Amino acid sequence: MLSPAVLRLPIPRVPRRSLTLAVLLTIASYSTLAAAQTKLQDAPASCQKFGDAFQSDNDLIAVKSYRAAVRRLVEMEDVRQLDCIADSARTNKVRFSGGKWQLHTFYSGVSEIPGHATEEDWNNLISHLEKWLSANPKSITAPVALAEAYINFAWHARGDGYSDTVTQSGWKLFGQRIEHAKKILDDASSLTAKCPHWYLAMQSVARAEGWDVAKSTELVNQATALVPDYYYYYRSLADYMLPKWGGEEGDAAKFAEQSANRLGGTNGDILYFRIGERLVCPCADEHEFHRLSWPRLQRGYDAIEKAYGSSVSDLNVLALMATKNNDSVTADAAFKRIGENYDIDLWITEDFFHQMQTWASDLAPSEARSRRIEAEAEAEALTPDGSAYQKKVEQALSSGVQACEKGVDDKSRFAFVLQIGANGFPKDGWVNDITNVSRCVMKSISDSSAKKEVLFPKPPHPDYWIKLTFDPVVSVASH
Repeated sequence: MLSPAVLRLPIPRVPRRSLTLAVLLTIASYSTLAAAQTKLQDAPASCQKFGDAFQSDNDLIAVKSYRAAVRRLVEMEDVRQLDCIADSARTNKVRFSGGKWQLHTFYSGVSEIPGHATEEDWNNLISHLEKWLSANPKSITAPVALAEAYINFAWHARGDGYSDTVTQSGWKLFGQRIEHAKKILDDASSLTAKCPHWYLAMQSVARAEGWDVAKSTELVNQATALVPDYYYYYRSLADYMLPKWGGEEGDAAKFAEQSANRLGGTNGDILYFRIGERLVCPCADEHEFHRLSWPRLQRGYDAIEKAYGSSVSDLNVLALMATKNNDSVTADAAFKRIGENYDIDLWITEDFFHQMQTWASDLAPSEARSRRIEAEAEAEALTPDGSAYQKKVEQALSSGVQACEKGVDDKSRFAFVLQIGANGFPKDGWVNDITNVSRCVMKSISDSSAKKEVLFPKPPHPDYWIKLTFDPVVSVASH
């Protein structure tokens, strides 16, 4: 029986968040952290290669361990080590496996507090950072770290709810702390030493103060002129262009394409993936991500792995992107490589991760078969016999398409695949693009098949697969 294929992406439940992976990562981090602290006994030479202790294919563990290590150094107020580690990471552009900058991870480690931090926790952290700046006023790292901490402290006061849920005192503290962060960054701009992360911190200030897109873009232009490959600038601006921050639909996707095209080649594809990484989420409302090119996102991932090695966190992102694009084949391959090394911060719940993992595993075999058949059909269409037969089938269906499109508002292009037997009867098939017109066309083919009516001439060989694309707007077949 011939019937249209319908891809179903399950809507996940949202159970309580699992702590399984978080606990495992914490346990695993201690051995890495201990090794790193042992190396620090040989400072300052060892701090220049501080990141070597954290290199691992599983960058989820590497990043968490690295953050814990530098956070511990802040608590110890070992400012000499901190400056040395940051200077080395900045100068040598050290990256984790997969290409994430260690400098970016350094700043998140020294300016963020994991878990449910209290006011006292934040005040203690800021006190440590202020002592660092006082001990080394020429350090570019210390003021950037302190500014980042004040920015995070400001959001702590505001909360992550909608603006109408923020208290008056929350808004007051938010404004004061952002203003203080901006002053710290402005003062640091006169230092001889420069840091690419200074601009990213200023982007956070710009978001908090509600700069317009033009002014924010100019800031990014200045940043990329200094360090073009610190991709976090682009990600931050793309996120700021989303409607929730006052941007227009399509702005972020357009910015991603223009930025990637400006770089060009594999570097452009890598940047495209990195921006897409910021726009994708397990939520339902992510229209902007769906404006991105899925083939280009895949090219970007492949380029990253080739240039910087494999990354568990990037595999998690690729798997999520694939599920959002209904690509069970790519998702299943990524899930198989991930195993149980899921990124809980990305998937939000362990349940959702396993639900998508099962979805991909169930659909991938049939989807792989469909792709193989479509590739064979496209190859057949390029042969002289195949090309001639393609035109005959398209002509035979054109009147049916015209009949189905009458009175229908949705006249989008659609493609479908048919298997035609030796006698010209359709034997199997599916629709790639489900529209009212495509449903109507497939139903008419199915009805004719049930009545044993010959719709098509005999194919070049039995059980012939053919892929067809129609545009109801012009009511003619097209490729």
